[in-house]
Amino acid sequence: AGFDGVEVNYDHEGDLSPEASDAQIRSVGEMARRMGLEISGVCSFLFWPYSLTHNDPVKRAKALDLATKMIRATRLLGSDNLLVVAGAVYIPWLEDEPPVPNDVYARRAKEAVRRLIPEAEKADVYLNIENIFVNGYIFSPQEMVGFVDSFESDRVQVHFDTGNLMQYQFPEHWIPILG
Repeated sequence: AGFDGVEVNYDHEGDLSPEASDAQIRSVGEMARRMGLEISGVCSFLFWPYSLTHNDPVKRAKALDLATKMIRATRLLGSDNLLVVAGAVYIPWLEDEPPVPNDVYARRAKEAVRRLIPEAEKADVYLNIENIFVNGYIFSPQEMVGFVDSFESDRVQVHFDTGNLMQYQFPEHWIPILG
């Protein structure tokens, strides 16, 4: 199709999942390179049902476990970028999930990312925090910069998705502020 790279999704099952062996995950990266594709990064829809800020501590623990496995998979694939949804105040499509108060979100999200930084450092992987308005947190570029810079780690970066912003704001206003 003419693409230079692709962002792959880590899921519950399949070639990129907790059930896949290191060799299986490596083979996906090798296959992509044979096809002339770079795996630019890893994303996962698992950050929604297993939010790093979930009210249920069991789900939060599962989220950390999955994120740690995603870091490993990112390195095995030959990439160094993991898109991270740092949590959610509210997830509209999961109607049975109660909202998380903003101050609680902020505390839990920072605790979770702090716990992931040593794993990211060991794997030489960047934790790229995505801007998602629907999650109810980080509504301005200044908030994004403040959140990311609060970790004082080069392993925590920004995954700036212009499409997540187009309906609400102007991406071109964010770009110079994010650097």
